Amino acid sequence: IDPGIMARIRKYQVTSTASTAGRTTRLLRNRNEINEITQRYAMYDLAQLDLKNQRLLGLGRLKRTCKFIAAAARDGEEPPQHAVGKGASKIVDDVPEIAFAGRSNVGKSSLINALTLSSVARSSDVPGKTQSLNFYSLDERIRLVDLPGYGFAFAKQHRVESWNELMDKYLTSRKNLKRVYIVVDARHGLKASDREMLAFLSKYGETSCQVILNKCDSVNPNDLARRAYLIQEELRYTKRAKVTVMMASTSTGAGITEIAKDIYSHALDDVNAGEYDDEYDDAQWGGSASNARDSDGDDSDDGDGGGKRGNEFYGGEWKPGAKVTKYKPAPPAPGRGVALGRGGRGGRGRGTSGRGTSGRGTSGR
Repeated sequence: IDPGIMARIRKYQVTSTASTAGRTTRLLRNRNEINEITQRYAMYDLAQLDLKNQRLLGLGRLKRTCKFIAAAARDGEEPPQHAVGKGASKIVDDVPEIAFAGRSNVGKSSLINALTLSSVARSSDVPGKTQSLNFYSLDERIRLVDLPGYGFAFAKQHRVESWNELMDKYLTSRKNLKRVYIVVDARHGLKASDREMLAFLSKYGETSCQVILNKCDSVNPNDLARRAYLIQEELRYTKRAKVTVMMASTSTGAGITEIAKDIYSHALDDVNAGEYDDEYDDAQWGGSASNARDSDGDDSDDGDGGGKRGNEFYGGEWKPGAKVTKYKPAPPAPGRGVALGRGGRGGRGRGTSGRGTSGRGTSGR
């Protein structure tokens, strides 16, 4: 086991399970540090992102910056020629693009949603859900491109051949393509089709590529370290491939911060950097970056109560674009009082909802 790889696994806690993430969420809730991000991705550490990347994700704005702009199923449908939606006329050629390739059902769309803190990319358990090159723009400073999965897919053969041909052309001739990430299921490691894609990019590609191990929460740390080491040894002999293997879990958000910093370093500079509303920051995102929890999980409150305004717990499932409402506990059921004991049907409490002193309460049998 490579000690450097194991150190990264422990640092980013990429093998943390959903139950561990749930305990982290409850801990943050008890500390009044819950916010939209930690409610959905408990291990996503926003404090590790610099101010430029936080603004890119929409911090300080009234809505998220990531949006779908185009879907190319045939040659010539890539943006800016066939951009859709509001602001399509502003789509330009020179915006840096980051592509995500991989076998079907390895979590490419879920990874894009985690990186952008949104739900713009449709994900499914059915292999072959993505049947076109889907372009997602973050404020037209950088684009993330979700490529169709190679391997088995629930689609007709002629459609599979069509998008494979389009993928080959896009990966070899797109001028503003800055990086191609090969997303691999951490439970299985590299497959033959992954090696074929790496060989194709090495021979015909013009940009660098890198491997991301996804779904690391389903793998033992020792097995993950061995698998990452074997992949890194293969990448040493692959032209244009970065040797370091990145690891993440889209279920918990672990490891996403490291990938986000690497990707968003390619983004264009923000020309509207001074037009953001910092007051909206604190209310909507659970505190500014300086008040966010650090990587060790320590409390960042200075004790004067001044930072409590933005650290309120919002209950329910977070849906991007929906109005956030403060959490309110459910009212007691009609006709039920406060039970002193266990109460309930057949209970031994002495409240109105359990058995009374005579053996039967008002809501008993």
